Amino acid sequence: METNEQMVLKAIQDLIMHREKRRHDPTDPLITTTDTLNQDWTLTQLHILSMIQANPDESNNTFLSQQLKLSKPAITKAVKKLIEKGMVHYRHRQGDKKSVYYSLTEEGTKLASLYDELHERAVTTYLEFLSQFPADELQVIERFLKAWKGKI
Repeated sequence: METNEQMVLKAIQDLIMHREKRRHDPTDPLITTTDTLNQDWTLTQLHILSMIQANPDESNNTFLSQQLKLSKPAITKAVKKLIEKGMVHYRHRQGDKKSVYYSLTEEGTKLASLYDELHERAVTTYLEFLSQFPADELQVIERFLKAWKGKI
């Protein structure tokens, strides 16, 4: 007989395997097959594009680092790839040759908008799903996920 812990572990494994299968399912409504999204974008890169689009006058390493709760070197590395892929431009403000600010190219704007749309759809889907659970169960789920995050 399986213990409760073993049943939960099996459910986690099933969830991970199911998610991996769906990641490559072209019929999934949250998957798109545009050429832009077929590239290997990281979530960090996509978050950065979205943040630059929403805050065009403030988007420098310090701002992005604070908003996304990532180190400045992590931001620099992600932005460098975005620049290489033609998604982001960088510039200095007049009279300030030290600070670098970012803006989106036309392709970067398209990708940021597409990401924001898909993100909104995913949030709506998750909120609808979570609405089936009472508040006390949601607290247990939250506690579980935070504890799990601490283990990985």
